[in-house]
Amino acid sequence: MKNKMLLPLALALSVVLVFPQTAVAAQNQQEAPDADLDRVLDEYSASLEESYYAPGNSRSRSTLPFNADDQLDDGLVTTDAGVTTEVRAVEKTDDGYDLHVNVTLSADLEADSETKIYLAGKPADSMHSSWTDEHVLHVVPDGSSSSGYTITTDEVVDPAEEEPSIADTDSSMDDGRVPASLDRERSSFDSEKRKLMESRADFGENSDGLNYIKAINYADKWTELDEMNPEYPVFDQNCANFVSQAVHEGGKPTHPRLWTYSTSLPSLTTKGWMNADSNYTYMKHYTNSFTSLADVWDAWQGSLLYVDWNSNGEIDHTMIVVGVVVKDNKANPVIDQKSNNRHQITLTQSLQYAHNNGHNNMTWYGLQYKYN
Repeated sequence: MKNKMLLPLALALSVVLVFPQTAVAAQNQQEAPDADLDRVLDEYSASLEESYYAPGNSRSRSTLPFNADDQLDDGLVTTDAGVTTEVRAVEKTDDGYDLHVNVTLSADLEADSETKIYLAGKPADSMHSSWTDEHVLHVVPDGSSSSGYTITTDEVVDPAEEEPSIADTDSSMDDGRVPASLDRERSSFDSEKRKLMESRADFGENSDGLNYIKAINYADKWTELDEMNPEYPVFDQNCANFVSQAVHEGGKPTHPRLWTYSTSLPSLTTKGWMNADSNYTYMKHYTNSFTSLADVWDAWQGSLLYVDWNSNGEIDHTMIVVGVVVKDNKANPVIDQKSNNRHQITLTQSLQYAHNNGHNNMTWYGLQYKYN
């Protein structure tokens, strides 16, 4: 589409979707656009909610990150699900408008009779998952639609890529990173580690001073809100920034040269804090709270997972493990992350979405939280 014109949102909502319509009084034309836009998005949300429960629907696979059948495969029964939207901006195009919209799919889940859920160090009866992405919805006039407009395309916007790491850790250090296996069949649920977790669940602090319960609670709070804590800086890509916040809130002090942040001058935030590749090196070698993880499926609560999307040697993304779902003696880590926002999402869903979006040559790394 050519000749797009970006409109300030407040202005756009007063003019977008205004086309000649009979029986619309002039004094109501300022009110009509918001109502029309609401109807378009209400219809869109209702359609996605219907698709969530109809996995055979092509839209369920092409637009939604997961559906009710995917949850059942993980041993999780959907008790409620919904889609909400939040308009970010509106663009005028030659034949209509592009609506930039945050789309959030939320699902309340309970474990089936053969599955167990653990969150924040304790058994749980249920969990609440949510997944947010920015979509661009192209709308054009359509007299046959109840809202007067039709969505012709729906594209998910990839989050901004991180800048390549400019190491602010010791450049002479070989971080000795070893990829973590994705072989789930070789992993198993370790009941002894479970008992250790439960014995520490009331306080959660290890000998390095990192309290994984506090770190998890922080991650859950700010991903459930789908907001960034204003006490920290915000970047285009916030995955490592957010993991650093959780670890810091869990009790780890900043390092003045290698792992620190600035809200007044975000550019002074170190790479170790806000870049996934440098963050891996810092967490592994400059804290005593993590050890290398051989298999991502064995990641326990408080652990950190990292992924190199294209296996080019540069870690692109990181997330924190906040729980685990156990089915058939196999553990399925539950993760929180930013950019984009994910709240209590199983690793299987994250992997499925990555494969569906063409990431078929990923390399994963893991740092297991030390509980003692």
